[in-house]
Amino acid sequence: MVENLSKNMSDADEYPAMMAMHARCVSIISHLWGVQKGETAIGSATTGSSEAIHLGGLAMKRRWQEKRDAEGKDKSKPNIIMGSNAQVALEKFARYFEVEARILDVSEKSLYRLDPELVKQNIDENTIGIFVILGSTYTGHYEPVEEISKILDDYEEKTGNDIPIHVDAASGGFVAPFTHAKVGGPKWFFLFPQPTSSQLTIKQELPTSPRKIHQHLRPQIRSRVCRCRLDHLA
Repeated sequence: MVENLSKNMSDADEYPAMMAMHARCVSIISHLWGVQKGETAIGSATTGSSEAIHLGGLAMKRRWQEKRDAEGKDKSKPNIIMGSNAQVALEKFARYFEVEARILDVSEKSLYRLDPELVKQNIDENTIGIFVILGSTYTGHYEPVEEISKILDDYEEKTGNDIPIHVDAASGGFVAPFTHAKVGGPKWFFLFPQPTSSQLTIKQELPTSPRKIHQHLRPQIRSRVCRCRLDHLA
């Protein structure tokens, strides 16, 4: 370890073997989260949960914009839905990327988590997605992924508008798969069509910042605008 203290092992250009490890981590986590046979998840390590959340939100916004362009519809008023228990990084996404944040009240009735009934009342054709949390900052509660997914299924059937979910699993992504508490409902993450992206925390001790793995599953959520190509050699 002493010999490598001066090396930044997170520099993928300098140390390409890190990308092989990165790809293995993405594959392992996608199967942990219920990727189905024939599906392939893609993922990216980020320098923290804020970056991971912003990538997920930006992909949803770009997908919505591309769909509106194809339909010849106005794209000036995107909105995203989250509970008032959401951590500030989710609100920052809305502010930084010019999306209306529809922050819904939580209550004792909703177990101080995102209220599915309020979600039903606040979604519309300009909703780019829903932030759902597995492990609320306030109480640790897991939000009802399955119930919200069913609401979005019903909405799509009635209107034709497909609204995705980003699961913020920064604190619960490594816990929920191993519990019997049916967190978020009997099914969650990639077992549904709506949860198209998610992120969790992986600590990597040598770099100065924690690492996150951010994943996308459904191909339709991956906007070309959010991808970069490297053509140079280190």
